[in-house]
Amino acid sequence: MFETSGSTRKFFDNLTSFETKAASQVPTFDRTLDSYFDRNFESIVEEWGLITEADLNEYARRLEFLSYEVGRLYAEKDMLRSQADSIDKALKELEGGK
Repeated sequence: MFETSGSTRKFFDNLTSFETKAASQVPTFDRTLDSYFDRNFESIVEEWGLITEADLNEYARRLEFLSYEVGRLYAEKDMLRSQADSIDKALKELEGGK
């Protein structure tokens, strides 16, 4: 019906974020919870088994190494299979030559 002016709207938007010194000292659930997590962060991570960025970096390094090793092992498997086939072929020639 009646439109609110831009400056009035801006004032009311800022009012919700307005915090006085007294308001910041009044204990609230959010502040208490934040304070608890700040004090006990390391033990919470350990107790809950949460991973850290360092853990993620280590897992990424291990994954890269294992991926490399799998590729190398497949190549070695193919080479060994080729050698086994050539040995098998040579044995059949020797057995057939009797």
